[in-house]
Amino acid sequence: MSTLDPYPALREAAERLLADHDLVLEDIEVRPRSGMPEIRIVVDLPEDRSGSVDLDTVALVSRALNDMVDEDDALLGPDPALLEVTTPGVDRPLTAARHFRRARGRLVELRTAQGEEHRARILAVTEAEAVLLRPEAGRDDRGRPRRLPAGTPDRLEIPVAEVESARVQIEFDPPADLEQLLAEAGHTAPKES
Repeated sequence: MSTLDPYPALREAAERLLADHDLVLEDIEVRPRSGMPEIRIVVDLPEDRSGSVDLDTVALVSRALNDMVDEDDALLGPDPALLEVTTPGVDRPLTAARHFRRARGRLVELRTAQGEEHRARILAVTEAEAVLLRPEAGRDDRGRPRRLPAGTPDRLEIPVAEVESARVQIEFDPPADLEQLLAEAGHTAPKES
């Protein structure tokens, strides 16, 4: 179960604390466990940054949130609960425009609501919340380059609202022209942090 509603005071306190560390609250997940609930606070970098949240920062925020919860029963109530701070991870599905902005330059496998499947690189997200993509064929199981089907456009523009599913693909050798691609799409390459 995932929701922000059961603990509005916790949400507000977490958002204030995270803002001090240049992080955003992605979600609060409540999972029942035997004996006590597990509360997972999922944090991420702002959408204009790339890279990953520093683990030292996650640990610092986790300690600070646990201290806040220990001091103020209004945040989670008087009963014991397990509080965990985590990041979305590479396998997070991309469901919102901010997720696609955070994944600029990354390779994704995406399916539209109409059932079209694309393997493409995210170049940008427009103000109208459409994802600009460059289709990429990838490599076969022997490492040989594949070819895109004839007639495949150089660029795709798919509204975020029409994306049924999208996941970042792990890749070890991004294209050499990545910075140029992002610049041509109207954005400079995001800084790693």
